[in-house]
Amino acid sequence: MNNDSVHIIDFKRSAFSRSRPQDPERDMLNSMRMDEVLGKLIKDTVSRNGINTEDIDDVITGCAIQADENWTYGGRHPVFMGGMPFNVPSMSLDRACSSSLNAISIGAMEIMTGNSRIVLAGGMEHMTHVPLSNNPHVKPNMKLMVRPEFMKYQMNISYNMLATAEKLAALRNIGRDEMDEYAYESHLRAVKGQEEGFFKGEILPIEVENDGKTVIFDRDQAVRKDATLDGMKKLKPILKEDGVITAGNSSPLNAGASLVALASGEKVKEYGFSPMARILSFGWAGVDPSIMGEGPVPATKKALERAGLKPDDIDLWEINEAFAVVVLNAMKAFNIPREKVNIYGGGISIGHPLGATGARIAGTLARELKEKGKRYGVATLCVGGGQGYSVVVEAE
Repeated sequence: MNNDSVHIIDFKRSAFSRSRPQDPERDMLNSMRMDEVLGKLIKDTVSRNGINTEDIDDVITGCAIQADENWTYGGRHPVFMGGMPFNVPSMSLDRACSSSLNAISIGAMEIMTGNSRIVLAGGMEHMTHVPLSNNPHVKPNMKLMVRPEFMKYQMNISYNMLATAEKLAALRNIGRDEMDEYAYESHLRAVKGQEEGFFKGEILPIEVENDGKTVIFDRDQAVRKDATLDGMKKLKPILKEDGVITAGNSSPLNAGASLVALASGEKVKEYGFSPMARILSFGWAGVDPSIMGEGPVPATKKALERAGLKPDDIDLWEINEAFAVVVLNAMKAFNIPREKVNIYGGGISIGHPLGATGARIAGTLARELKEKGKRYGVATLCVGGGQGYSVVVEAE
């Protein structure tokens, strides 16, 4: 075990709620700010693993909409909410949906270069309190929409994630039936994960206030046990009558937080950690923002090349289900069989609280590899604005 190798030693997240900006009381996390929830994850991770706070060299928080209560003050809010001493440093970053996966890779780079030994990397999002649409604190640059020199970016499409998904589906000839079947299966797999107790291994139960009572929230709210394929097929397209993107084959709005603990080989030996996985490589790429769902393909190509691996070498994939078309597009690009992808569901069923998802899929992937006795895995996301981000891990 090399001193500069990077190991995932732990992963915890909150359950993901179902965000409803117009009806906030239906969100199980409505009584909480996400910096508070992330603080609980930090406190639990440090305590449960017996980590000396003097050994924490960085805490990195990813968040896509860093406005209003999602403002982290340079990442300090989650650190202080976790009760950490002031000498534990922090930062916050935004690469939209891949923010917390990017946080993990920055932490990994710090360890690989010998500048850090233990890093906590994660993310958060509260899409009830800080929504992306109809948010007075989120203001697109309208010059991108009207000036001729910017027309190549097609921001009339690129600012609308639904429109980008419609365009990608049309370009790749991915049909509505294929997407609905995929989305239905996502719920089936997530229900299986709940019933078999898989998610209990990664969800930290937290106390919340709901309907005037204090209750324990420990179950993803968007997973639908009553989902049916017929019900999926009956949903109307969102954007246009002849469209293929529906509420069923898209991820919902969610709130939640996720945290991955990283350690160097030296610290793994010193503490006697039992790591889940080792980070081998990462890759990121820019794509046409009007088909932002293409992002995982070039990003994964880079990450695999850097790891010296081919798509066929990968045993399990976590491809974020921002839309079913994104996953299907990547599966076709790399010829991935369905049984290797999102084996316990994904963003469509579990939820996609933007800044929390990257750490969620990386941590879930590490757990899946260990549980199934598999070796290599890829976690990858598309990114609003036309990017992709991928991480390759190897089970310990």
